[in-house]
This record gives sequence, structure tokens and C-alpha cells, in this order.
Amino acid sequence: MKDKVQIHKYTNHFESPPNALSSSGTIEGALINHAGGYGCLQPWPSLGDDDLKYHLQSIVKNDLTEQAMACLKCCEIDSMARAKGIDLFNNLIIPRSHLLIPSVPVQGISEDLKKDLEDFSHVKIKGNNEVLKVAHYIERIPKKISIRVDFNSSLEVEEFILFTHELTPEAFQQIDFIEDPFPYDPNLWEHYSDQSGLDFALDRGPNDADRGFSVRVWKPTISSHLPNHMPFCITHNMDHELGRRYATYQSAIAGNAVSVHGTGTFDMSKNGHGLGMTEILDQLQWEELA
Repeated sequence: MKDKVQIHKYTNHFESPPNALSSSGTIEGALINHAGGYGCLQPWPSLGDDDLKYHLQSIVKNDLTEQAMACLKCCEIDSMARAKGIDLFNNLIIPRSHLLIPSVPVQGISEDLKKDLEDFSHVKIKGNNEVLKVAHYIERIPKKISIRVDFNSSLEVEEFILFTHELTPEAFQQIDFIEDPFPYDPNLWEHYSDQSGLDFALDRGPNDADRGFSVRVWKPTISSHLPNHMPFCITHNMDHELGRRYATYQSAIAGNAVSVHGTGTFDMSKNGHGLGMTEILDQLQWEELA
């Protein structure tokens, strides 16, 4: 790329592996500064993405990967707003977000979590192939809460069937959708969604997928294009706060979407020009991408 691009590499740390296919509690990412605007690039190799170096080199070679393209689109939106002194969040209504439960706790629902749940209508549980444990955990969620379960395509079909059979009728009624139960196949998904009576949500799948699910999950830092399928649910990529703020911005301007997204807690005190966080970004160490 002819224009100068600067990067700041970071590492996100999680208390436990953040999904069923990751063995590590850390993930590397990079903030990108291009033309005075900022974006976030954080691939997940454990979920099938090429590594960070690959995406960064695609920028150097001007042969952009889809994730690099999404990142630079964020930079462009942010740059234009900063240049004009515009706060992208001004006058926007920030949609509600679900509460993310990153793993099924061994000890069940803690007192802190019970208190947090009072402020949310939806939760998203990161599930794994210990499906009996996941099903029993769901039973402990207060009945007023709608539940989303993300298996990150970690299940075999037989494990998914076992999971559905273990759900109590009350827990079954609480489930909003099951995200990526097993690798996407339109025929399989259509069959088992119909058979189970549970709605599926597709995150990791072809952009033109149109069967077997009721909701499409869109991560704006992963794909620059709005999903073809409606409705869609916008979520962050468990990435840097800047990437999460971009997901929040997109959720606030999106139409044909669900009413509760997965963009996390939004700190209005960090608003400013563009996506905000100017003082924090200015204090970071940046290096030229080459």
C-alpha cells in the first residue's frame, strides 16, 4: 500500500480459553492507523483464520484479505469523522447488548454474575462439547433471561442431539438461538434446526449462505459487507476496545437487525472525534508497517 500505515500490536488476555476451539487464553491483534483513522485487526487462527502476520502483509502487498479490508474500512470511517471533528456516536441510540459468559463456570452462577444479570435481558454462553454440563448450566439462568449459546462449530451432530434432549422444557423456551453448533452445512443445519425446534445463528460460514439459520451474525471487524440474510446480530470479535466500539457504532446505524446485539459494555466517557479514545491512542507506541 502506497499510503503510510502504522500499527500497534497488542495481546488480549482471557481468564480462560475464550472459545471451544482455543487452547490458549491469549490472542494477538493489531491496531491500524491509516490516513488519520484507526481500525482493529484480530484474526482467530484457532477458528480457521490466517494469522495476524498474513493479514498485515496483505496490506503491505495491497492484496487485501477480507479482514484487512474490513479494518481499513473502519479506518476510513474514523478518519473522515476525525477530520471533520465529528463524534460518530453523537445523537445515536446505542442498542442493548447481551451479557457474554465466556465459559461455563465450574461453580455455577456466582453472586457477582447474579447481580450482573439484573441489568440484561439476554446472555450469550460460550459452550463446548461438554454438552450435559452446558445444558444443566442453562437451567440455572433466571427464567426472565433469553439465552444464546455459541458452540463455535465444536460439536458433532450426535452431541448436539444429546444437548437438546438434556434441556428441560423451561430451558428450551429460554433459548433465543444456537450459534454455530457444528460446521455449517445448509442441509444439515436446516434439518436439525427443524427437528430440534431451535433457531440457529450463523457466524462462521459463506457470505452468501441463505439456508438453515434464522439469524446471521456479523462482525464488522471481520467482514466489511453487510450480511445478505436478515435479520442479523452484530457482535464484537472479542478484540481491542476500539474494535468493540466500531461494532457498537455499526449496531447503532444498522437496519433490519435484531434488537439486542453482542457489542459489550460501552463507555461514553471515551467518546470524542470519530470512534473516540483519542488520548489512549495517542499514548500508544506505533511503528510503520513494512
